[in-house]
Amino acid sequence: MRKPLIALAAVVAALLPGVGAYAGPSGDIPPYSAPAGLTATEVAFTNGDTILHGSVVRLAADKAGADPTVKRPGIVLVHGSGNAVRPQLAQEAEVFARAGIVTLIYDKRSDYNRSHRDYGDLADDALAGVALLRGLPDVDPGKVGLWGLSEGGWVAPLAASRSSDVAFLITIGGSGLSPARTQAWNLNNRLAGNGVAEGTARDLVATGMGLAVALDQFPEAKHDPVEVLHEIRQPVLAIWGERDLLVPPAESAEIFRRELIASPSVSVRILPGSSHAARVTTDGFDRVGGPTVGGFVMGELSPGYATLMTSWIAAGFPAATSSGATSSGTAFPATSDALPTQRTRSSAIEPVGVLGFGLFALLLVVLLSWPVTAVVRRLRGRRGRPAAALPARLLVLAGLAATLLGTAYAIYVVASGGTSVHAAFLGQPLVWLLARVCLAIALTCGVLVALAFRSAPSVRLGAVLAGGVLLIPYALGLGLLLP
Repeated sequence: MRKPLIALAAVVAALLPGVGAYAGPSGDIPPYSAPAGLTATEVAFTNGDTILHGSVVRLAADKAGADPTVKRPGIVLVHGSGNAVRPQLAQEAEVFARAGIVTLIYDKRSDYNRSHRDYGDLADDALAGVALLRGLPDVDPGKVGLWGLSEGGWVAPLAASRSSDVAFLITIGGSGLSPARTQAWNLNNRLAGNGVAEGTARDLVATGMGLAVALDQFPEAKHDPVEVLHEIRQPVLAIWGERDLLVPPAESAEIFRRELIASPSVSVRILPGSSHAARVTTDGFDRVGGPTVGGFVMGELSPGYATLMTSWIAAGFPAATSSGATSSGTAFPATSDALPTQRTRSSAIEPVGVLGFGLFALLLVVLLSWPVTAVVRRLRGRRGRPAAALPARLLVLAGLAATLLGTAYAIYVVASGGTSVHAAFLGQPLVWLLARVCLAIALTCGVLVALAFRSAPSVRLGAVLAGGVLLIPYALGLGLLLP
């Protein structure tokens, strides 16, 4: 049993990406440089042994309103998933900076990758950024907040829950569900958008994600955002795009609104027609306009998004403070928009258990017993054609093909993020159809083997027949057997 499990774990580890609903640039990305009217100051700060590099973006000294005697609010921007760098948050940083908010953007820590990430470490990175801004001469230390996108919608709240130095919190496209459940919902939407039947998409995603979680190849899969939300004591502005297909917007907004029980002010806002990252979109997945960073179209900011955030901060801190003074009291608005229509409800992900792995291993063992026995017979010089040899061989070949193809394809669906999985016929991907054909052949041959075993029972034939029987519950669990 052990060898099949090790092999399966190796396949999953090699293929599966880390958690994250937000896909972004992957090519060469030039260093960040501020546009006219703004300046970007290179900074380095530390979290333990980790050195983080960033840029502090603010109004240029000659820009109207850039009074050096006034201490301003500050904000630290926390990335979504991926090995993100500063230019990916340039649009938001410049929005805040032009509104007179001193903004820190920074490159994500170097030990973040598809198989390792720690939200605790990422939260402490954000808090190190807060400490940096609070120490700047033009920043009011009582007015420094956090902003988090997508995966940052788990990280920034965690950071806020850990420190009273954080004055406010803004999230965009944050999930109120676990990363595994969120990613499964995202993948189901992606497959449905590519023409895959709902039931098939659900089975493929559930199997692939269940394997990933069980084999610990989906970092932070079980992170519970609700526990964190209970501990947040800062004003919160939580925003979702109406057409978000990466994070469940209605469920998440409902959870934020219900579970932010200690926050003095909660504003839940929905951007009409907007995508996951508050970008203009045509289908919920694409992004229209905006700059291109690393070959990725960042998209144009949705109408009203920038003003929504900057006006909320301005309302919370109605008066600027002069140098040497600190602010006292806030007046952050508390507003709740109607929940958007969500395409489907999310479903919990159940990790593949010991029984599932045991069934997989046992199925391989009993099916492979036929060719192994054949080799042994030949080595011993035994000849002759055993009873039901042809249907037994077909059962073994087709059964193995169905088992391995179905399992591997479920892994591939999760590993590829669903982007390359398309329906070929009647809502079925081609590989999945092939696995189903193999299963049908195997079960048909299983009936023939059963008839032969009834007439001339033998241990060898019985083992193959057992494999045919075990195929039924395994295929049911995989989603291969039923449409």
